[in-house]
Amino acid sequence: MAGLTLIPDPTQVELVRLAAPASEIRAVVRAHTTSSRCPVCGLPSARVHSRYVRQVADLPWLELPVHLELQVRRFFCDQAACPRAIFTERLPGVVMPYARRTLRLSQLVELVGFLLGGNGGSRLLRHMARGQLGTSRDSVLRAVRRASLPPSGVPQTLSVDDFAFRRRVSYGTMLLDLERRRVVDLLPDRSEVTFARWLRAHPGVGAISRDRAGDYATGATLGAPQAQQIADRFHLLVNAGEALERCLTRHQASLREAACSIIPPDAVSRTTKHTPAEERRKLERRAERQRKYEQVMTLCEQGISAHQIARQLRMGRGTVAKFLRVGAFPEMASRPRPRQIDPYLPYLRERWNAGEHHARTLWKEIRAQGFAASDIPVRRILSAWRAQAAGPGRPGIALPAKEELIFYSARKTRWLLCKPVVELSAREAAYVTALLRLSPPIAEAQRLVTTFRAVLSERDEERLAPFVDECEQSGISEVVGFARGLRRDYAAVQAAVRVHWSQGPMEGHIPRLKLLKRQMYGRAKFDLLRQRVLFHLTS
Repeated sequence: MAGLTLIPDPTQVELVRLAAPASEIRAVVRAHTTSSRCPVCGLPSARVHSRYVRQVADLPWLELPVHLELQVRRFFCDQAACPRAIFTERLPGVVMPYARRTLRLSQLVELVGFLLGGNGGSRLLRHMARGQLGTSRDSVLRAVRRASLPPSGVPQTLSVDDFAFRRRVSYGTMLLDLERRRVVDLLPDRSEVTFARWLRAHPGVGAISRDRAGDYATGATLGAPQAQQIADRFHLLVNAGEALERCLTRHQASLREAACSIIPPDAVSRTTKHTPAEERRKLERRAERQRKYEQVMTLCEQGISAHQIARQLRMGRGTVAKFLRVGAFPEMASRPRPRQIDPYLPYLRERWNAGEHHARTLWKEIRAQGFAASDIPVRRILSAWRAQAAGPGRPGIALPAKEELIFYSARKTRWLLCKPVVELSAREAAYVTALLRLSPPIAEAQRLVTTFRAVLSERDEERLAPFVDECEQSGISEVVGFARGLRRDYAAVQAAVRVHWSQGPMEGHIPRLKLLKRQMYGRAKFDLLRQRVLFHLTS
């Protein structure tokens, strides 16, 4: 691809004749030299055995396909001990042995394949030569597979993480040089054996940054015991948050009580966003969930395992485990979502209180103000308001604005407890304050998680050991389990507090890998995916 000459590598071949029919260009070329070296023994020979013509495709000129008629000679090898009696002259700068494309055209096909994949690369190449280049998508992918990539070397600081071939089914491993921020290699799975084998084949790694997965920790210990392992700070915070969420799930009753305590009972309206029929169906679904919860608890008291309960009741094992973990019936969270009609509710309530109860009329009025939906949301709102009124259908009945009870889930509450108070809304701040007042275990778990966040952000290594001891003595089972995990991986956690390396660069490369994988429309077997990833993400 480096030469911009009429014929490939003029230092080896010369142009004999050039013909230009209507649909293509044909060039007759031959070698300059009078002798050639045997490819086996390496001795030169000038005795010509015979001649023949090779038909080789070259780079297109002005979208016209170019064909080279390469006049090639066969030579006798005069070395008696050489097993090759006759050999064909080699032209390494022009074409490879047995190839049907010149070297520079093969490099173009290879580059297009790396950039666009099989389908896209084949379409582009056909366009470049008016559809006569004759390069199928399989040929493009073969060129990518055969391409040799420069060695990446052994990184001093290695980052390891998994990626999904198929989510929840099969995974691979990406290895990244953190100092150069370049992908080093891909592995076909995420097992400890494969990772340890790669480390043994590439000695010299000084530090390994990883998430909290046990397979990578074991693989690093087996393959590079001298390397320092570094736990990722983000994953450590995620583990702490998950422990807090499990604690919140176990105290569902406290979450419910805190949500109810911030709103007076007479100011709560549960029907402002649902019709009576929707409320009835909602209560029926809740009753069904409560019936299943009671069945699960009854079977558990009889000594039946969670796995057998899930099979007997035809429920998910995760749902059964959640029912057994919490101390009371877990209520479903009410997540209010903005609706298209919400900005018009004050106007509708004002018109309702003024005596206008006709849905079609009110819909026409707000449609003139910019409301783009049908009249169905208006009818649903008015239906709920009529159910609230003492006398349904009586004009002039004022409906004061009432707050709606919002029950925050354990996951939502976890994020509220981890956010700074200044970033919370008034309702959220009141809910958090009530929850911490009503549940001392939750307050203690939230304090410990906040302390751990401060230890990581301030890189205070001296506070790490006392923090782990305090978690183990807290008496909160979820926090104790989190502390035991830190204790098992203490050296890597200590390194995470001390050094600046993290999994951030790796998390940036994973989406790029996914983009390359999806470009190949199911053809991305591991060898092909590895070639394209190493080509794109190593430069």
